[in-house]
Amino acid sequence: MKFDLIKYLSNNPLLQEAEAEDLATSFKKDVPSFRDDLAKYMADPKVKAILKGGLADGDPDDDKLPYSTTTVAVKKLIPTQKEIGFDQSIQNLLDDKYGSLDSILAGNANVGGPIVIYAGKYVIDGHHRWSQVYAGNPKANMQALDIKPKQGFQPQDVLKAVHGAVAAELDKVPASNPKGINIMTGVNYEGVLGKVQKYLTEPAAAVWAKYGFDSPEKVAKQLYQNLEQIVKNGHIAMAPGRIDMPQTDGEGSKSQDKMNALAKGQINITEPF
Repeated sequence: MKFDLIKYLSNNPLLQEAEAEDLATSFKKDVPSFRDDLAKYMADPKVKAILKGGLADGDPDDDKLPYSTTTVAVKKLIPTQKEIGFDQSIQNLLDDKYGSLDSILAGNANVGGPIVIYAGKYVIDGHHRWSQVYAGNPKANMQALDIKPKQGFQPQDVLKAVHGAVAAELDKVPASNPKGINIMTGVNYEGVLGKVQKYLTEPAAAVWAKYGFDSPEKVAKQLYQNLEQIVKNGHIAMAPGRIDMPQTDGEGSKSQDKMNALAKGQINITEPF
């Protein structure tokens, strides 16, 4: 006999049909609206139970979003958000605070952990690490958790699924705002040069010089032309702003923790709910 999720929810004192229908309706909305709904749902244990009930809907495979760890060329990736902060994109390239500059300019970027992508081409989480690498060296590769394509799923659907996985683990929907101007609306050389002249440290300048960029002007030109290319390439249609994007890293856990829950089908992301 096929498992009847609605009947199960109706008979369980902690779970109700209305909450399942609310969640199903929310998944059909755009990313900002879904995120708003999800933030409200986190106060309701019934909805949280449904969200975590991907393995209890009679189909153990319908909610699975498996992924693989891979190395990807940054120039092949497309942003799924329409706001990428200028300061977050270039600051580490000027002060090398985390010691990643040499690896970026060498072509095999080590930025402290993998970003999350979908179908080998869409950035789901880690836009600022990706844009940082692209700005420094668009020919570089970087590590990524690549969510395999799912029939009928667009990048926006994956953003919502990842939001659900993060919320299910943290019992909240974290948010982050971009810092500095939004590079997706365009940059200018004078602004980039001003940042380079103000923030380029001697150790970072030495790393840049190692790769032939031996003056602030050469560094600024490299950053400017690469940021310009990011703008030219654009982002997906209906891309949400930074605040509506899922945050898979931080708060005591890693991106893999949320991705593992999705890969196993534990997060309820498709009907029936």
